Amino acid sequence: MVKKDILKIPNLITLSRFLGSVIILLFTFIDINRWIVGIIYIISILSDKLDGFLARLLKQETELGKKLEASADALLVYSIFTYLTFKLDFPLNLYKIAIFILVFGFILNLIFILNKRKWFVPSFFAGKIMIAIVHLNCLAIFFQIPYHLRILWITIIFGILTFSWYLYELYNFAIKK
Repeated sequence: MVKKDILKIPNLITLSRFLGSVIILLFTFIDINRWIVGIIYIISILSDKLDGFLARLLKQETELGKKLEASADALLVYSIFTYLTFKLDFPLNLYKIAIFILVFGFILNLIFILNKRKWFVPSFFAGKIMIAIVHLNCLAIFFQIPYHLRILWITIIFGILTFSWYLYELYNFAIKK
């Protein structure tokens, strides 16, 4: 079933986001015009919206797609944070906190998968808003929009609230199982 699911159009679009994320990471350590990175990042953001829309439209929603989606989102955020930190002026301490949260979530997911439990990452409205705010903030930093670092505080506050809700949902999931 996984082989069939991987070839569905929405999942292929999600896989393209993995590729875009890896390219952004590589360009962090290669001297290249930053506008190329910006274009790849914007295409990756758009693919994030397109894959879910097409999955619902074409009735091709799969468990594999849900897992790929969450992983692709995390890798995209990780890659753009890495690029912004080492190439622009994203604060290093915030980068460390963001990476800790991403790795923490990944490890928790892995533990649940290895214990053969259901994929526990709930797709909830606050999480979708958080991802949108993160992407907007990253674009503001990338394009050096005035006050972009002050805008970052809104992202941090909302991120703390979203992460707290995520931990609450995780706790409820663990208790029910």
